Amino acid sequence: MGESKASLDSNGPAPENNDSPKRSDYGFHSFQDFTWHQFTGTMSTGSLAVVLFQTPYKFPGLVAAGKVIFIIDLIFFALLCICISLRFFIRPKLIVKSVYDSHQSHDEPFYLGAFGVSLALVLENISQYGVPACGPWLVRTCEILFWIYFACILVAAVLQYQTLFVTRNFNIDSMTPSWLLPIYPLLLTGSLASVLIQHQPHESASPMWICGVASQGLGWMVTILMYAMWAIRLLTEEIPAPAMRPSMFVAVGPTAYTITAIVSLGASASKGLPDPFLGDSPKAAAATIHVVAVVAGTFLWLFAFWFFALSTVAVVLGSKKLTPNYTWWSFIYPNAGLTLATIQMGKAYDSPAINYLCSVMTAALFLGWLFVSASLLNALRKGRLG
Repeated sequence: MGESKASLDSNGPAPENNDSPKRSDYGFHSFQDFTWHQFTGTMSTGSLAVVLFQTPYKFPGLVAAGKVIFIIDLIFFALLCICISLRFFIRPKLIVKSVYDSHQSHDEPFYLGAFGVSLALVLENISQYGVPACGPWLVRTCEILFWIYFACILVAAVLQYQTLFVTRNFNIDSMTPSWLLPIYPLLLTGSLASVLIQHQPHESASPMWICGVASQGLGWMVTILMYAMWAIRLLTEEIPAPAMRPSMFVAVGPTAYTITAIVSLGASASKGLPDPFLGDSPKAAAATIHVVAVVAGTFLWLFAFWFFALSTVAVVLGSKKLTPNYTWWSFIYPNAGLTLATIQMGKAYDSPAINYLCSVMTAALFLGWLFVSASLLNALRKGRLG
């Protein structure tokens, strides 16, 4: 049991048979080393680009910096897609193994959600940075891509959890926040919808708004179940090993992105509600929904911060044993969600104090992204990337 627990606390593949990719101690030496884990990097880069666009106090060049980050994210995402495609082309059996594996020590299937989230962030950034500079064709393209994305992630969420429930017997002492990742793409659907409908005509915006609300509900309810298991694990077992503690920040993301979604969807209810709504004009209902959304966001914000504080204390206590590995991306993408949630609260309350806090959080997130990127690249160059 101790062996499986240690394996699941890692953020890299755990080969244990001939079908598993062979990994060298000195960085990437074949395309078989590329797994779904690496897409946590594009999650982080894409989420940073979203934050830079939405942060309240902008200085000249900030949006341009966001565009640069977005371009880096696109290049990074394209390279990973090429590399993992070549991995599957070379060894086709790994396609099934990467999304379904009955071995408890193999955690790659959980990280398929990182690929889905990366797609959502690419689409969100296309809408934010691209639509204002392009014609109506991009608005229509974003609408089509949204529905394709939603259909794919809904099917993936059902099938992936179904196979995990049926084929794998998990122990609560091996639970890690990575178990939340398969539902992460649905948790991004609400905030994605709220961004896309800003440029959509009402007949297109309304179905997207309803879909965003429903998707967020599903993602949040599954998250609650996973939170319960994570709390039991923390109460009954030791916290993850110091080198893997950055992954504890993953638990921040679901609540933070839910706040972002419900507050932003509440603010756009006047455009998202059908007209007529319940036999009347949607204006009155939209105002009520906005108020309820802001109250709900306020209700949840401190819960997200609580997970952030717990994770921060755990990382600090084990900081002397931290070594660069892919769990370090967990410093970025969940906390990008917390920053976006705070940005939405600052807009809702029109609070200069909250908005200044958002600027501080944005700067810290950007510096953190630079530090993590440099550390991982340096470790990869030296062949010490865990």
